[in-house]
Amino acid sequence: MRIGIIAIIAAIAMLVMVQCVSAGTSMTAMGTIKYENGTTCPYGWKVWMENMNASYGSEPWDYPASEFLPPCWDYQVDGEKETLDDYFHVWTGSPDGKWFGENTVMYSEGLNSDWEVVEIHITVYEVPVETETFTKSLPLGWNLISLPLAPLDNSASAVLGNDTIAYDAVKSYNAATHQFEDATTMDPGTGYFVHVTTAGTWSYNGTAYTSISATLSTGLNCVGWTNETGSALPGALSSIDGSYRYVARWNAGTQSYEVYLPGAPAVFNDFTTMDRGEGYFIAATEGCTLTYP
Repeated sequence: MRIGIIAIIAAIAMLVMVQCVSAGTSMTAMGTIKYENGTTCPYGWKVWMENMNASYGSEPWDYPASEFLPPCWDYQVDGEKETLDDYFHVWTGSPDGKWFGENTVMYSEGLNSDWEVVEIHITVYEVPVETETFTKSLPLGWNLISLPLAPLDNSASAVLGNDTIAYDAVKSYNAATHQFEDATTMDPGTGYFVHVTTAGTWSYNGTAYTSISATLSTGLNCVGWTNETGSALPGALSSIDGSYRYVARWNAGTQSYEVYLPGAPAVFNDFTTMDRGEGYFIAATEGCTLTYP
């Protein structure tokens, strides 16, 4: 009797499983992928598709867009359907994540009888970039700064061009020639001397610069820091431990350098942290790569 009950339970379970598995028929979606202005997106963007009315273990289906499709089509994705009323959702995006598009079409409404495919065209839009604002007081004279945010426009005039400060020089340090050079662009990871003629608050927008990887040459190197304040020394420079003599930063208030000496008593060190917005000179004893975190 017990064996019979177990057999009945097993049969019911199998019946439930069969009912839960969709018995679909094959279908194909094809379409174009275009920007808002109507131009075709580059080939090679992967397209995904799902049936919104039925579940299949292989969903979402995907296929890379190919330039070898017949004219008028940019992609082809094969899937499964159950009824003519099934809705199919397709989506795609650029490999760098800057563009995204999607569309949903009912099978019967998108059916192209000549090709026996469902037409689903996709328009892609630029993904909004989440930015933040960095501000820093810049007194008169020289200021050694760096960019904790990657700017949308890296020209020096755009990065420094606000109404509260004025400047007449932007300099970067060339570690190979040991000379200062005029800088027309500004990027995270590098230190820049800016000569301020009207003191005020420097403000600009960008995306957080969260990690640094800078190649250092023997001698002085002028670097920036990440979007982090209070990175404790010597741990913040553990990637170049034993490969540098000292770190120097510029005190804009006194117009003089301050120094950190690794291994020296605290009384000899003017600072003990690396902070966002600051530029630093690192005296490397050999070629090495500074990474953080």
